[in-house]
Amino acid sequence: MQTELFDRLGDPARMRHLAGYDLLNTDLRTSLDAVAQRSATLLEAQVSLVSVILDSSQFILGAHGVSGWVADVQGAPAEWAMCTQTVLTGEPYCVTDGRSDPRHSGNPFLQMTGLRSYLGVPLVGQGGHVLGAHCVIDPRPRIFTDVDLAVLTDGGEKVMRLLDAYRTA
Repeated sequence: MQTELFDRLGDPARMRHLAGYDLLNTDLRTSLDAVAQRSATLLEAQVSLVSVILDSSQFILGAHGVSGWVADVQGAPAEWAMCTQTVLTGEPYCVTDGRSDPRHSGNPFLQMTGLRSYLGVPLVGQGGHVLGAHCVIDPRPRIFTDVDLAVLTDGGEKVMRLLDAYRTA
């Protein structure tokens, strides 16, 4: 399973596209933090992320409410990151309660952070490459609405405009 996951995420064209962004730019990261904060506030969620999924790991570019080891390492292994599912499907991905959802009940990320619910939208670059996700995650079970999805989708569109402004290749 992990080899298949790494093969899908490590698609050479996708990785080349990701490499064309200045992802470490401080101004970009500050702007992405602001988008994450706005989404968390509007959706009353404890955590919001802007992340890209590399071949084997999630890399957090912007965040609100992140602490502990996740903040220290700025990500998680790809197989733990719920944003990986958003990237693989290329569609919004929703989990109302990770503890009772059989797809995620054993997920170490959820177990270690105490987070339970997730709503993420894909970040799609030029050429249709799904680069990452913009999401909200909460410690309480939640049923997300179409309005929640619209707010998060708007945030994802802002993220892509910011990323495109920092495209170097």
